Amino acid sequence: MKTAISILTGSAFAIAVWSGGAARAAQTTMTISMAAPPAAARIQPPFVIGAQPGKPVLFTVPATGQAPLAFTASGLPAGLMLAGSTGLVTGTAPAAGSYPFTVTVTNAAGAATANMTLMSGSNLNPTPALGWNSYDCYGASINESEVMAQAQAIKSTLQPFGWHYVVIDYRWYEPNQPTDTNGRYLPAPSKYPSATGSNGFKTLSDAVHALGLGFGIHIMRGVPRKSYTANNTIAGSSYTTQEAGNSADTCPWDDHMYGVRGDTAAGQAWYDSILAQYASWGIDFVKIDDMLNNTTKQYHQAEANALRMAADKTGRAIALSFSPGPDDPSWLPSSVANLNTNAQMWRVVDDFWDVAAITDLPGVFRAAGTWQGTSGLVQGHYPDFDMLPLGFLGPRVEWGGHANNVDTAFTHNEQVAIMSLWGIAPSPLIFGGNPQSLTTRASSGPWTTALLTNEEVLAVNQDSMGTHAKRISQQGSTEVWARDLSGGRKAVALFNRGTQDATVSVTFSQLGVTGTPAVRDLWQRANVTGMTTGVSVNVAYGGAQMYTLSSPGTGGSGGAAGTVGSGGTGGSGGSTGGGAGAAAAGRGGSGAVAGASGASGGAGGRGGTAGSAAGASGSGGGAAGTAAIAGNNGTAGSVAGTGGGAGAAGGITGAAGTNGAAGTTSTGAAGTSSTGTAGRGGSGSAATGGSGSSDPGGCACSTARLQREPAGLAFWLTWLTWLTLAVALRMRVSRRRSR
Repeated sequence: MKTAISILTGSAFAIAVWSGGAARAAQTTMTISMAAPPAAARIQPPFVIGAQPGKPVLFTVPATGQAPLAFTASGLPAGLMLAGSTGLVTGTAPAAGSYPFTVTVTNAAGAATANMTLMSGSNLNPTPALGWNSYDCYGASINESEVMAQAQAIKSTLQPFGWHYVVIDYRWYEPNQPTDTNGRYLPAPSKYPSATGSNGFKTLSDAVHALGLGFGIHIMRGVPRKSYTANNTIAGSSYTTQEAGNSADTCPWDDHMYGVRGDTAAGQAWYDSILAQYASWGIDFVKIDDMLNNTTKQYHQAEANALRMAADKTGRAIALSFSPGPDDPSWLPSSVANLNTNAQMWRVVDDFWDVAAITDLPGVFRAAGTWQGTSGLVQGHYPDFDMLPLGFLGPRVEWGGHANNVDTAFTHNEQVAIMSLWGIAPSPLIFGGNPQSLTTRASSGPWTTALLTNEEVLAVNQDSMGTHAKRISQQGSTEVWARDLSGGRKAVALFNRGTQDATVSVTFSQLGVTGTPAVRDLWQRANVTGMTTGVSVNVAYGGAQMYTLSSPGTGGSGGAAGTVGSGGTGGSGGSTGGGAGAAAAGRGGSGAVAGASGASGGAGGRGGTAGSAAGASGSGGGAAGTAAIAGNNGTAGSVAGTGGGAGAAGGITGAAGTNGAAGTTSTGAAGTSSTGTAGRGGSGSAATGGSGSSDPGGCACSTARLQREPAGLAFWLTWLTWLTLAVALRMRVSRRRSR
C-alpha cells in the first residue's frame, strides 16, 4: 500500500491512496477568497461606459471602501455631472466619440483615482451587462415593494462591484392583462399600485434610478392576442393591430401573443409604439422573449430589425436582450451579423437551471464551444449563457420540478466553474438568486457574495477591450480557455468537468505568451510562483481555476529625479528614485519594483535592501504596498526624498500580493528602504513620486517581478506535516502485515 500527497494549487490538500495498484482519486471541495474589501476606497470596473448621443446617461461609478465615500471627476464631457456623495453620473450624452475622464474616490482610509472613458455612439454596452432578473426567485409574481427591496439590496451589496440592472421578468401585466386604448400592455395594478393610468412603470423606474441603478422589463415578441382581437389603432399611426399582427405566428409555450409582421410598415409602427411607451416609463433594458423557434430553427430576424429600429427612434438609450437560446447551438451562429446589429446580448442556450434544466451545465459548455469558434463577434455584443441560479432561490420559484425556498443545488465547485466560464467568455452576468439573502442567509449568503463580488474575476468579465475568449484545448473532461485583456495581459481558465480531481495544463507558448509572466490566481486573489513554462494545476472535480498572466513589468514609472547636485564620492544609492511608481493596477500591489533614481551625481552604491514600504503614503495618498524590491544602482545625487503615495488607481489588484490602498500621487514622508551608505553627493531637491499608469482594465503586470524564491516557511512546515502523515500510514500498514 502506498500513500501519495498532492498539493492542489489554490484549493486544498488532498490525499490519494493506492491499494494494490488501483487508485482512489481525490474529490476536493474548492475554496475561494472570502476576504471583504479593505476599508480604503477602491474604484471597480467597468472603466468604459457606453452612451448614445443626445440621450440620457445614468451610471454609478462602482466603488468599495468604508463609508462615506466622496466622488470627484475631472474632464467629464459637457452635459454630464457627477454627484459627489453617490458617484452617480447623469446628464445627456455628447456627440459620437470617445471621452476620457478621471474619477477620484476618497474616504477616511484612503483615496483612489481611475481613468474612465465614455463611449458615445452605437456601442451602448461596451462590456457585458451586470444585473439581476426576478424570474428565478419569483416567476411572474413579483410585486412593486419586492422589486424595491431587492433593488435596495443590490445597491448595497452588488452595485459597488459594478452590478447595474434590475429587471422584472415576464407577465407583469397579469392578472387581467390591462391595456391602454392602443392595445399596449400596462402593469397589473394589483402588483404595481403606482402604475395608475398611463403612468406604467414610471414611478417605480424613477425610484430604481434614484438608487443609481438601471431598470428593465421582460416582454414577449408580438402583439397581445386580446389587442389583435380588439383591432386597436396603433399609437402614432393609422395602422391597426390586425395589420401588424400575424395570428398564424404563435409562441409554442406562451398563449398571450401573436407574432408581428416586422418587415411591414404596420409591424414597424407597432414596435415603434411600444418602445416609445417604455422610453416614457424610463426603461433602460428590454428582454424580448420568443425571438427564436427551437422546432423550426427560426430566428425572427425581421422583428429583431424592427425592435432595434424602434429603440433607436426613442429619446432613451435602451439595451436589447434576445431570448431564449437554441437547444441545438449549431444553427444560430449563422445570424451573428444580424445579432450584432440588433442586440447587446442574446441567449445561446435554453433555460439554464440547477435542477430540471432544459440546458444543463454540460450543455452550456457545448454552446460556449460553438460560439467561441464563431467569427464576427465584436465588442459590445455578447452571447448570453442565461441567468445565474446561485445562492438562495425563493420565495416563489415557479420553475417546474424545482423546490421553493432552497439554496442552489450546484456544488461549490460547479459554482466556481460557472462564474469562471461566464467570466472569461465573457457572458453577461445576470444574477437569478435572491439579493436580500446575500446578507441574511447564513447557509449561502457569505459564499454567494464572495462568488459574485470577486473583483478580479469581475475585472476579467468587464475588461475594457471587450474581447471574446477562445478554447485553447479540450482533452476528455478538461478544457482550457483564454482571453486577451487590456494592458497586454491574458486571462486563463482551466476547467475539470470530470468526477475526479485532475491535473490541467497549458504552456505559455500555447497561450501566445513569450517569456515568463507573472501569474495571479483570481479565485484566491494571490500571486503564484514557480510556473516558468506554463500553467499546470490540479483542478477539483467539476470545478475551475482562473488566472491572469502579465509581464513582470517594472512597477510603474519612477518619480522625477532630484535636481543635479555636485558630484562627490558616490550619491546615495539605495533609495528608490522618486519612490516606486504605483503598480499599473493603481492599487499598490505589494513590492512594486522601484523606478530608476534621478540623473547626475556621483555613482551610487547598489540600492539597499527593502526596508519599510517604498515611499510611505503621502498626504492624501493611499498606504503604500508592502516592502519594495531594492532599486537598481542609484545614479542620482539625492534621490527623491518625498516618495509619493500610491499611483493613480484604475484597475484591479496588481500581480503582487497584498493590496495597498490606492491613492492619488501626492507628496509624503520619504520611504526608508535604503540601507546603502550615502556619499557626499549634492542634495538635489526631492521630486514627488511618479504615478503608475491607470489602464482601464487594471494591469496586473507591473506590480512585482516574478518571484522565483523558494517557498516560505509555512509551505515547508505544511509539506513536512503531510510527509509525516504518509510515513505514519506506511508504518501502520507495515505493522499490520507483520502480525
